[in-house]
Amino acid sequence: MLESVRTNIEQHRLLEPGASIVVGLSGGNDSTALLHILWALNSHYQYGWTLHAVHLNHGFRGEEAREDARYAKELCASLGVAFHLYERDIPEVMKQTGMGPQEASRAVRYAIFEQVAREVGASRIAVAHHADDQIETILFRLIRGTRLSGLAGMPDRRWLVEGEIELVRPLLPVSRAELERYCREHGLAPREDSSNLSRKYARNLIRLEVMPLLRQINERYGEHILSLSASVREDEAYLQKLSREQLEESVIRQKKGDITIDRNKFQSCDVALQRRMITLILNYLSRQIEWSSLHVEAVLHMIEGSRPSAEMNLPGGVSAAREYGQVRFRLDGQTRHRQCFCYRLAVPGITLVPESGASVHTYYRDGPIDWEKLPDDTAVFDADRLPGPLCIRSRKPGDRMPLWGTAGSKKLKDLLIDAKVPQRWRDRLPILTAGEQVIWVPGIRRSAVAPVDQGTKRVLYVEVEFGEEWREVLK
Repeated sequence: MLESVRTNIEQHRLLEPGASIVVGLSGGNDSTALLHILWALNSHYQYGWTLHAVHLNHGFRGEEAREDARYAKELCASLGVAFHLYERDIPEVMKQTGMGPQEASRAVRYAIFEQVAREVGASRIAVAHHADDQIETILFRLIRGTRLSGLAGMPDRRWLVEGEIELVRPLLPVSRAELERYCREHGLAPREDSSNLSRKYARNLIRLEVMPLLRQINERYGEHILSLSASVREDEAYLQKLSREQLEESVIRQKKGDITIDRNKFQSCDVALQRRMITLILNYLSRQIEWSSLHVEAVLHMIEGSRPSAEMNLPGGVSAAREYGQVRFRLDGQTRHRQCFCYRLAVPGITLVPESGASVHTYYRDGPIDWEKLPDDTAVFDADRLPGPLCIRSRKPGDRMPLWGTAGSKKLKDLLIDAKVPQRWRDRLPILTAGEQVIWVPGIRRSAVAPVDQGTKRVLYVEVEFGEEWREVLK
């Protein structure tokens, strides 16, 4: 194990001799093994590393979390490693930002890693992602929707702060089983986070339900996925190189948070490069957002549009505007004015809603509805009783919706407050309208308009596919 990790570190120059290294330490099996492995390598091979372990109490699990912190502290004391303990109220961060628990925890955790790295003069932050995490990540991206680059998986290194602080993953070639065996062989007794067993998180479902089923089909499925990932990384590296070269040719102006490209030069490139060029631009403006294929496609459609000008808003305060022969991307660090959107639904078909990070799927289906198996985030309507064309839009002042089982209606504002949708999310929530009537607020409530009954001849299904960021908002 030690030799394998040592070879990986030296072959890819993940950690330099004499460096100060921040190590993420949750107290669980993987991070415990990582810290002990780095300590053992440092002791045996005299790398001269100075290790700084960072532990974050997220404020979720009360005494269990405090026990995790005590274990992490005692482990560091036994190894003579500097220990940095932080406590944050992540539930409060979720309320303030509208993030889900995993998204908020990750954002706070990485901000603390960066803070400690600056304080101790470290240029590397080591985290404990391993081979099984890589497989899980690839499956998660595949199920959620990804392009070729997503199948490349997590890189073994990436800049957390460009040119200053790098995030490294020394354990990516190592399996979870190997790390568990390492802990047993070295008398380590890592903590078990009970939330890892919760099936309400998509990643946990993949790890606990999907991966064991795949193992039944082929015990070597993980090997094959990792082999595919390695091949994709090689292909993607070449395509990324071409994309950067073409982007440099297309850029007209560039400064921090602001980049303008030549539309004609951009469109002269193959669409495979165009998509990667858009991703490069979005990542340049904000690395805090995990840009999905939905965002990229929405920008691509905007650039291809036939009107003389167009503008769109993306998550994280990023905007893209096309005016004749130029396309300008900007990151607005100031508070943005409320932006409205409205899209005529393709029926049947798929409509992208980039402002919401969502896509809307519509289709007709005959026959009775199996209400128990109706997918989440799906509503059904009597297609012949809808009062007008279907649109998906942002909310408007004065919006009301007629409710099931009552003769009256209710203000949309009150519905969102009752559902505890955070203020900052309300303008991004897609609203389904038919004509001038609000007929469905996905994830919140359906109206009394166009119900399906015994007289219905055509059933229209409307399904909204949200990004992972919405799951906790609309739970």
